Amino acid sequence: MKANFFRRSPARSTGRGASRAPGTGLRAVALGGAVLAVAPPAGAAAPLLLGVDLSFLHEPSFWWLAFSLLGVVAMGLALGLLYMLRLRLRLRRQELLAVKRERSKLSALLNAIPDPVYFKDQRGAYEGCNPAFVHCTGLPESQLLGLSDQQLSQSPDWSLALNHSSSAVGGMQRTLAWSTRPDGQRICLDVVQAAVFADGQNMGSVGVARDVTALREAMSQLHRAVTVFEHCGEGIMVLDADLLIRDVNPALCAITGYSCEELLGTMPHYLQIGEQNPEILKELWAEVGAKGKWSGELLERNKVGVAVPLWATIVSVPPAEAGGEAHYLSVLTDISRIKATEAELLHQELHDRLTGLPNLALLRDRIERQIGIAERERSGVAVLYIDLDGFREVNDVAGHAAGDAVLKEAAARFLNVLRLSDSVARVGADEFVIVLSGQVDEESAMRLGERLIEAMREPIAVGDSEPQRRFNLGASIGLALFPADGRTVDELLRNAEAAMCRAKAQARNTVQAYRPELTLAVQQRFELTHALRHACEVAQFRLEYQPQLRLSDGALIGAEALLRWNHPTRGPVSPMEFIPLAEETGLIVPIGRWVLETACAQAARWQGVAGKPQQVAVNVSARQLRQPDFVEMVEAILAATGCPAQALELEVTESLLLEDAEAAIQLLGALNQRGVRVAIDDFGTGYSSLSYLRRMPVQTLKIDRSFVSELGSDASVAAIARTVIVLARSLNLDVLAEGVETAEQAAWLRREGCDWAQGWYYGRPMAAWDFVLAQPQPAPQREVVQGVASGDLLLAL
Repeated sequence: MKANFFRRSPARSTGRGASRAPGTGLRAVALGGAVLAVAPPAGAAAPLLLGVDLSFLHEPSFWWLAFSLLGVVAMGLALGLLYMLRLRLRLRRQELLAVKRERSKLSALLNAIPDPVYFKDQRGAYEGCNPAFVHCTGLPESQLLGLSDQQLSQSPDWSLALNHSSSAVGGMQRTLAWSTRPDGQRICLDVVQAAVFADGQNMGSVGVARDVTALREAMSQLHRAVTVFEHCGEGIMVLDADLLIRDVNPALCAITGYSCEELLGTMPHYLQIGEQNPEILKELWAEVGAKGKWSGELLERNKVGVAVPLWATIVSVPPAEAGGEAHYLSVLTDISRIKATEAELLHQELHDRLTGLPNLALLRDRIERQIGIAERERSGVAVLYIDLDGFREVNDVAGHAAGDAVLKEAAARFLNVLRLSDSVARVGADEFVIVLSGQVDEESAMRLGERLIEAMREPIAVGDSEPQRRFNLGASIGLALFPADGRTVDELLRNAEAAMCRAKAQARNTVQAYRPELTLAVQQRFELTHALRHACEVAQFRLEYQPQLRLSDGALIGAEALLRWNHPTRGPVSPMEFIPLAEETGLIVPIGRWVLETACAQAARWQGVAGKPQQVAVNVSARQLRQPDFVEMVEAILAATGCPAQALELEVTESLLLEDAEAAIQLLGALNQRGVRVAIDDFGTGYSSLSYLRRMPVQTLKIDRSFVSELGSDASVAAIARTVIVLARSLNLDVLAEGVETAEQAAWLRREGCDWAQGWYYGRPMAAWDFVLAQPQPAPQREVVQGVASGDLLLAL
């Protein structure tokens, strides 16, 4: 038994089955305990247990073996416990690594989030935040931890709008707040704060602030765009890729007359080929395809069928995202009023506002077209240039309102005479032009002109009240024919006007046809005008001086300055030829100033020189005297040249009294106050007013040469000259006779008491450096005297 136990014992204790079977060591310990419990004391006989011999219990080897087994079992238990602890540590390490990885991921996620994020505990104190929060608020995380918003010196702008207590009960809060970043930029933040719970316990709160500045701006722009879309005065429609209407604004509904529901899903009329010009549509889509935009004028038919002119702008809008569909935006402006205004303005631009007749611009166009037709059909064109005779008197007597009424009546009478194919236009104050076309010749045109004159023979009544004023007007008409009298518009109008001027000058209320010599006269006048302007620039003028003597003793008292023009190619030009032209063109003003400056400078040089005139007479025209600064100009010239005021005598004509006597008296009085002498030239040839002459501040009357030349042959002329001398004596004025050419004339004037005289008998006009008073001598042959003296009548001023 013992052998068998030992033989079996090692097998049981060291076999592989024992090491694999759990609980083997525990069973061995239990068996050992049972053996000890029944073991007899030492020295006793070996008991029997269930028929088994227990004597081996008294053997020391048994107990050694038993205790060895117990040690093995204890060591197995210790190793098992150590293994279990190691396994738990390994599992715990893996869990910590997983948590660490999750925290790293969470930290990286928070750092990567561009929106500010923060955490608070249940008391509202900050537990952490991400870098975006620091960048947005400028508050470092180290200064936030453990502090609430109330404890911060500068809390976030949204803190007052978020209640920490409300989030503690599970609510979520949201607010919009404008904040200023550390760099000074204003941003709008959408802040959301929510409570955090774990197993029903409040762990604090988390907040996220999103920058919605761009979104707010986009929403504002969208709001403005919607407002513009709804309230814009221009019609706006959105079209899809198939040109079907997807949206319209109220203005477009007002333009077309259709409601929004009626327009949606339809194609606009102005884009339909049957409604619009195909060429315009082709050009439209070609430009939209090339440039993305087209603008131009289109016609749209409204609901009642009326064509409405529109100014359209069509824009191609590309897709907003990949795979999207392009569409078109059309902006339409109703230009009906603009077109009506343009038509009205065009009518006003091409028509006379008073009479409603075509003006010169439209007339030229019509003549141009008639010339083209006449060239193709080998027909003619007649241009009649009409000037109303006596129209100026209507304005002077009854005023401009009456003049306007007369012009309207004259236009109506002309229209009644003409055919529908003829044209009449107003081209000047009282000037009209009529254009005849077709088979027209000079005879038929002359007959029409006679009918136009006949239409004006009946007096024109003006005014609504009784009695009405009645004016008798005539018409002077000039005629020019195409192609005989001109082949262009300018030639026909110019030649017809030249013929009208001849009709007005020769015999009023007549029709005069154009003749080539009229153009020659006009051309010569134009060339002379140009030459006169050039003469002012290059100083082609000069002054000559004719002596004035006292008849009682033959003493030299002065000289009259006479203007001369020596043209480099024309030679000497008569004052009778260029002075009237200077008056009309206004060149008399600068020429007259030059004459005054030159004459005053010469008079200043002659002062105190024996045998030289101590006074110079200069003619001035009414146009010069009408200059507002004439008196100041004379004063300045006298001061600049050093000429004494009493050494200058200004000669004026009687016509000055007829224009504005009161103004003339005031002007001449101002000159007289400055010491300048004033003489009336050519006295007796005009309409002298003795009442004004008595008040006029003048010192000298000049008897015209027409009276002096016939003193010995015509008793009535002599009586007139004698009357002028007596009149001057009675008014305490000096008398000077012009054009004295013979000793008989000089003797008669001396005998009748004339003070002074000038003429060829005493000396011809001469240059200042040649001025020498010669002995009186008979004049040359009469015809020569008259021919040369005609150039010395006036200074032309």
